This record gives sequence, structure tokens and C-alpha cells, in this order.
Amino acid sequence: MNYDKIILELLSRVQTLEEQMAEVKSELANRYDEHEDDDEDVARQDEVTRSQAREKAIKIIQSKFPDYLVEKASRKEGSGIKVIKPDIDSKRTIFIKFFHSKTYEHRTGAFEHAWHTVNLNDIIGTYIDYCMFSVLDKNGNWNFLIYEPDELGMYNEQNRSAKSELLHLYFVIEDGKAKEVRENTVDVTDHLNNWDVLR
Repeated sequence: MNYDKIILELLSRVQTLEEQMAEVKSELANRYDEHEDDDEDVARQDEVTRSQAREKAIKIIQSKFPDYLVEKASRKEGSGIKVIKPDIDSKRTIFIKFFHSKTYEHRTGAFEHAWHTVNLNDIIGTYIDYCMFSVLDKNGNWNFLIYEPDELGMYNEQNRSAKSELLHLYFVIEDGKAKEVRENTVDVTDHLNNWDVLR
């Protein structure tokens, strides 16, 4: 029996349940406080849901590309972000799989990192064009890392000692630089807030 695979699957399910529970809590809070301004910054990162993080990303894309139609993708489309360019010749929709994480203190206490889990079977060879990882740090600063699915597949092959279809990513962002530190420290700054890939 492969216990590593079972543990990774359970960790992935726990993270999904945490995200869903945060969304339920947020929805309940919104029902009790209908007058709260949606654009107001949230004081604690624990209170920020995946939906709120996705809305922040949508607003950033809309501000950078005002001619694009940017909206939440339906559940059938992966519940990420859907981008339609106005170009008459190529009116193909871009689908972005969206992942959100707050920051967690590393077990050594030396740094904080975001923790994302990606099932590579869900993104590689599918209609997904990009994967976006949101990171909200303890100071309320937003950062987004954008990858093509194949880049994540290659990253998994090059930077993981054990082969698995579940890719766990620990992102650390400091002073405008991004690193992935799950096993080795890898500079991934090229993917940090690289909105130009959506041109």
C-alpha cells in the first residue's frame, strides 16, 4: 500500500475542505452584514476566501487589459477565471485554473510560505490555458504566480524527488522575488505577477 500517495491525497482533501468552509463562513458573514463594502481590505488573511482572491485577480486583469471580457468561470468550466480577448480574428476563450492560499509559518519558523496543491491530471492536456496561484501575506499584500500547465509538469519532473501526480508548491515571496521551497529553493520570480502572458 502506498502510504505517501494516501497522505498526499488526504492533505489535498483537507485543503479543499478548508477552502470550502472559508467560503461558507464568508457567505454567512455577508448575509449578516449586507452594508459592508466589497472593496474594503480584509484585516486578517484567514478571512479571505478563494472567491475574494479570485475577484481581486479579475479586477487586476480588467485594469491591465480594459478591452478584455474577464469573469468568473462556471463550475463546469473549472470555477476559475475566464478571459475573452476582443480580437476579432481569435476570439478564443482563455481559461485560468485558480488556486488560493494564505501564508503558513514554516515548521522551522524561518519563513512563511503559501501552500498550493495541484493535481497535474486535472490541468495537463486539458482546456486549461494557465494556472494562477494567489498568495496573500500577513501584511495584506497580494501576489499572483501564473504558469502554463506544461510548465508545472516540467517543474514537477525537474524539482521533485518522488514521482506523483499531486504537485505541492510552497511559495515564498519577499522583496519582489518569488521562490518555491518545497524541496529545493528555486527562483520562480519570472512567474510572479507576470500578467503580460495574457496579452
